[in-house]
Amino acid sequence: MIIKRIITGFFLSILFLLFFIYLISCLKLVLEKENFDKEIVLGSLSESINNFEQNKNEQNVVSLDLNAEAAISVKSNLEGDKTIIFQKNSDLKVSIASLTKLMTAVVVYNSYDLSKNIIISAEAESQFPIKRDVKMGDILPVENLLEIMLIESSNRAAYALAEVIGIENFVELMNNEAKKIGMENTIFIDPTGINSGNISTANDLVKLVEYILENYPKLAQISRTRYFYTPGFGGIINTNELLNEIPEIVLGKTGFTDEAKGCLIIAIINQKDNNYFINIVLGAEDRFTEMKKILNSIL
Repeated sequence: MIIKRIITGFFLSILFLLFFIYLISCLKLVLEKENFDKEIVLGSLSESINNFEQNKNEQNVVSLDLNAEAAISVKSNLEGDKTIIFQKNSDLKVSIASLTKLMTAVVVYNSYDLSKNIIISAEAESQFPIKRDVKMGDILPVENLLEIMLIESSNRAAYALAEVIGIENFVELMNNEAKKIGMENTIFIDPTGINSGNISTANDLVKLVEYILENYPKLAQISRTRYFYTPGFGGIINTNELLNEIPEIVLGKTGFTDEAKGCLIIAIINQKDNNYFINIVLGAEDRFTEMKKILNSIL
């Protein structure tokens, strides 16, 4: 009888143990399912947030049929906050023609006394001329040469300015300045932009424009001057046709070579939000028409 009770107790203990193991297993499955469901919910939530942010950003992107090799339109407060409105091949390295002269102007402004007189050399005169240009023997102060270079896009004026410290030294300063402001995909070969080896991207040029707007208001002011009379030289007219149509332009520069085609930078002040629209067109057959497409979409 005692043995029977022992055996019965033993089997009951085993059954109880098995039942306990079963309960633990069920509880584990429930917890695993809750965690799995939680992961699904959190994953879906994260995906929804990401999709929202993506859609939010996409709302800021304008769709344009632009006949240009590269272009960009950016809204910037010059303090690091930027919104891309439109872009096309914005990291493509292309020749930038006379847009180069913006960096030439920065180096001149940093390095020269604006009142210093410069004599135009034979080498400077040999540069590809514009309609009305400086000639060998002309004596002009640095500031006037800056105006002729930025307003009329004179290659001779750019070369004469760089020649003061030596072309090679001057170009080195241009490239150093580019590195300083984060123009990682830019290289300058000469101060005029005639050489097709002057390479940059739309994104890099945005950085240059921001840098000038923030630090060199004098250069921005010269670049948007429609007409200027220089004593001893005469009147000069800006190559930027859009200055006559858009009063909000605060900085502009044209560029053209056969290799680079038409290039154009237009920066417009946005009084409403106290920031700027920076617009760049590179490699266009008609730079002004393509720029108008961008401007019409943002103004």
